[in-house]
Amino acid sequence: MKKALAICLSTLFLLTSCGGQKADTQTADNDMTVVTSFYPVYVLALNVTDGVEGVTVKNMAQPQTGCLHDYELTTADMKLLENADVLLVNGLGMESFLDDAVAQYPELYIGDTSKGSNILVTSGHTHHDDETKQHEEAEENPHIWLDPANAVKQTEAIRDALMQADPTHAAQYQENTQKFAESMKEVLQDAVDLTAAEGTKVAIFHEGFDYLAEVCVMDVGVAIDTDENEEPSAKELAEAAETIQKENITLFLAADDTGKKYAEMLAKETAKNGESQILLLDPLTSGAMDKEAYRLGMEKNLKMLADALS
Repeated sequence: MKKALAICLSTLFLLTSCGGQKADTQTADNDMTVVTSFYPVYVLALNVTDGVEGVTVKNMAQPQTGCLHDYELTTADMKLLENADVLLVNGLGMESFLDDAVAQYPELYIGDTSKGSNILVTSGHTHHDDETKQHEEAEENPHIWLDPANAVKQTEAIRDALMQADPTHAAQYQENTQKFAESMKEVLQDAVDLTAAEGTKVAIFHEGFDYLAEVCVMDVGVAIDTDENEEPSAKELAEAAETIQKENITLFLAADDTGKKYAEMLAKETAKNGESQILLLDPLTSGAMDKEAYRLGMEKNLKMLADALS
């Protein structure tokens, strides 16, 4: 069902981006409302639109929502869409809840920010068909913003969408995007400087941390992804514990969500001489409504990793 919805939404994106609407969506008074699907896209859009007169960026799903696995549109969300000139989305099926809603606004210009990003395929997560059957399924990992290089690509996609919708301010969008790219050079260098991380095996308890692990050249030995409606089975946890012990994995990357309790459980079960470390990293799905929030959050994550590995 999730894949079917994702395909439908992708088709809608193609239809709305390639024709049947005007590229320049500005009104006569030059005001333009940009709506973002959820927090990380919002913060990146703030960077691209910084200081551009007449452009207002509004976020749809509230920051405390986190990832959008089971999000349902509210009346306020529908009102935002009704008044939007541009809708910016993460893409890769993250916003499957928008499928029916977007169909009601055929003139709405949609920018898919996943274009050009390095997209990981997640194959280590167990999916439950019913109480007795389990299977592992390869899927595109939509948490692309947790790679700073991808965040730059996302701002470039936002820039391109806004330049089409509002060509008057094209130079400002270009300049702001370049500023963000420059700010990410230092962040990326911090990741490169984590030479102690290379080859380190980790257990991750949030799907997005696949990207952080790759940026820091760490190997994911165990990956357990959970949400409020799906939890790992006893068999999956037993297999994870066996792998952790066999491969001597002592670093656990979790967010302060449902995955945290499984990280604590497995760390306690497999710890040798108190060596296990649990890092509560920020998946950057909530936080300050400020354009600096992404950079500061990513810098904090990398510092925590550096301290743990030093």
